[in-house]
Amino acid sequence: MKRKKNQKLLCLLVLVSLLAIIVPAEKVQAAARTGTYKKHFVGAGAESYRTVVIKKITKKQVVFQILYDRSNPYRSAYTQKIVGKRKGNTVTFQYRDKGWGEKGKGTMKLSKKYVRIKTTTTGRFGSFQLGSWIGTEGKWFKLKRVSASKKFIYY
Repeated sequence: MKRKKNQKLLCLLVLVSLLAIIVPAEKVQAAARTGTYKKHFVGAGAESYRTVVIKKITKKQVVFQILYDRSNPYRSAYTQKIVGKRKGNTVTFQYRDKGWGEKGKGTMKLSKKYVRIKTTTTGRFGSFQLGSWIGTEGKWFKLKRVSASKKFIYY
């Protein structure tokens, strides 16, 4: 009786070992977190901030908002609520600026302590043709997590 029990245990151990070898190991990624992420830019006579507020993260989507503020001359732009499609830690989305009328598309990469975001303006509508505020025109920006606040600004 004891011998059969030992054989079953040995078979189970061999099976688990084989599965561990056969099943490919996936790269472990840091869990993305909700909250406020920000990047501060200092230029000649002006400071600006690019901010992303992540309200909700699920397996298939991320709900967030993008904001841009500049000090001199003062400009402020922010998107409507964005619901991006998530695949792993990559989020693709379309956006529309709530104030100036800018619209575009983008990609965001999630990490535990930061997000990387890239946006491209696909069109402007309305009477203000002052350039893009939300658009990064294809450049990646790394924004660090600054707080756990999930409150959308100006929404």
